[in-house]
Amino acid sequence: MFISYRCLIAVALTAAATTGLSAEEVATHRIVGVAGCTAASCHGGKSLIGGEAAAWLTRDVAHRRAYDVLFNETSVRMAQQLGLNAAHTDTRCLACHSTTASLHGVQHGERFAVEYGVGCESCHGAAGTWISRHTQRSWRSLSPDSKSALGFRDLRSLTVRAESCVACHVGSPRATVDHDLIAAGHPRLTFEMSAYHELLPKHWDAAAERQRDPVQELRLWMIGHGVSAKAMSDIALARAESAMASGAKQVTPDLAEFDCHACHHDLVEPTRGRPTLSNPLGSPRWGSWTLAPARIAVRQSQATFGQAGTTTDTSLTKLLNLVNQSRLGTTPAEALRPAAQQSSHDLAAWSRSLEFMSADPGQSTQLLHRLLAIESDAEWLPTWDGQTQRYLAITAAAQSARRATGREPFSRAGREETLAKLLRQFSYPPHYSTPLNFRLSDVEPLLRDLQNSVEQ
Repeated sequence: MFISYRCLIAVALTAAATTGLSAEEVATHRIVGVAGCTAASCHGGKSLIGGEAAAWLTRDVAHRRAYDVLFNETSVRMAQQLGLNAAHTDTRCLACHSTTASLHGVQHGERFAVEYGVGCESCHGAAGTWISRHTQRSWRSLSPDSKSALGFRDLRSLTVRAESCVACHVGSPRATVDHDLIAAGHPRLTFEMSAYHELLPKHWDAAAERQRDPVQELRLWMIGHGVSAKAMSDIALARAESAMASGAKQVTPDLAEFDCHACHHDLVEPTRGRPTLSNPLGSPRWGSWTLAPARIAVRQSQATFGQAGTTTDTSLTKLLNLVNQSRLGTTPAEALRPAAQQSSHDLAAWSRSLEFMSADPGQSTQLLHRLLAIESDAEWLPTWDGQTQRYLAITAAAQSARRATGREPFSRAGREETLAKLLRQFSYPPHYSTPLNFRLSDVEPLLRDLQNSVEQ
């Protein structure tokens, strides 16, 4: 605790020296609210550049209405089942469905309105200490660390961008979607950065960004997996430290972190082989959605970006093996703590390193070959989680190859039909919350078809 507190004081004093703020002023961040950004002379204009807030208001419906959904029928029923007074007043729900001030030391400004849901400061940081300064010419001369000390998040960094998304879409020690929430009706968190980023309505010049980095989708795929796996490592670390503080010797991960479909499947199966590994009864895979594909991304980073991930692969594999080798992940707290801590540290360093590495445009096509190769089949879990993540990786590599080379990576013959068939394998049928259509034996020939259609 002394080291952490000393670091915080050092950051505050550094910020005070470089920005002219007192340490006390830096320590208390204030959420201004969306209304503080929407003036026509600020971010409420008509064009894309200068109209960022207007674009968010009119196009980014999911984030803007994140608070509104807390009033719908599903949320009301969930609150009743969980014994909450109301979803829209519960701090656990507001942590991700609003621009919240639940963090210690953060206050609301007079113009703040919770009804705006996930607003500007959810991603860009509480603006009370920097909103006036970022309009001045001197703002550009401030270092990223100085801006960060003021509470500003520089989302030009893909790692910082991924961290902002992951905080809610994967979770953190302060906010997780656990098995109780899912059982009550909350959707399972199946976040993958490159896919979410592609679907996100942009309120910045995304075309210029892609022009500067033609392999952005591939970079987002790798960085996103690194940041997501770090979040899971942080959660495991927090559980281990909490257990040790209370005198408990064992830690059991929440069921939501396991392969859901290992247990939740149709009991009347038309064919043998449900979408899960043949593990002993009661031993589904931990981290099957988040951690397992991160290990694959780490292993591919050397060939793609020239950035070796050997150390990160070792620490992440150690963490996975430690939890998966016991029934339902029940792990000694004293063993989990150092494993999770090392994994978190290595993943953070590896993710940030990828931002500064260039990639030969041809590497996108080469990665596509490797993702589809029969030799890589063993790398991916033979489950819905594993094969869906493989499909998303193929999509990111194909998109990067298309933009980096200016050519279609697949031959035209049958490509759209094959991809459509794959997507149907991973989609849930109407009225189902499990992949009833998924059969690994049906997925494999479709992958071979795609492999044969990749341009040499």
